[in-house]
Amino acid sequence: MKALRVAISTLAAAGATVLFASLRAPLLSSVDWFLLAVAYQAASASFIAATVGGALGGLIEDVLLHPLKGAHAFAKALLGYAFALVAVRMVFGGALVVAATIAIAELANDVLVAALGRLLLGTRFAITSADLGGSVVTGAVGGLLYWAWRFPWKEEWRRRQRRRLR
Repeated sequence: MKALRVAISTLAAAGATVLFASLRAPLLSSVDWFLLAVAYQAASASFIAATVGGALGGLIEDVLLHPLKGAHAFAKALLGYAFALVAVRMVFGGALVVAATIAIAELANDVLVAALGRLLLGTRFAITSADLGGSVVTGAVGGLLYWAWRFPWKEEWRRRQRRRLR
């Protein structure tokens, strides 16, 4: 079941990345969909699924977007492990805590990838305002998705049906 969760969420992240980048949607193309997939995989509190899913998603992200192959794979695997450590505490905090945690994790991902680029390729280490904006947008989308995932849709629908019947 966890392997299926990893496969589906990673495939959905790859699809969202390609779709929104090709549509040139300004905010949605800056979201790190692979990090959101890793956070979803870590919600099962499985270290193996979160770490392997992070490495797999990061490797696909590297193939699609980044010149240094393996940088995102390493960063996402490390963040997947960290997400699995704090998954239970984070989930009970609510949507705002999830959003803040994902935003901080996205910034940590950018720092890790920039540091690896500096060490291995000799590129300039820089965290730009676009990276900060991407972190905020990724955190906001993650918080909204978490809120929508946990929202009691069935009870809300029944309440509206009862109100309409009165």
